[in-house]
Amino acid sequence: MHEDSRIYFARRAAEEQERAEAARDPQAAEAHRKLQRVFVERASVGDRWPEKDVVG
Repeated sequence: MHEDSRIYFARRAAEEQERAEAARDPQAAEAHRKLQRVFVERASVGDRWPEKDVVG
């Protein structure tokens, strides 16, 4: 994963955290927390798995 992608996902995670904290509806807050976890996971994966070689 490119560094730009990791930065994007980290920013999105921060945005979702802010939205979860500001949400008045408990269901909306939970949805934002779930999205935050997804974005944090994507940002933390980094270059653990090398990109596949494109052949042809």
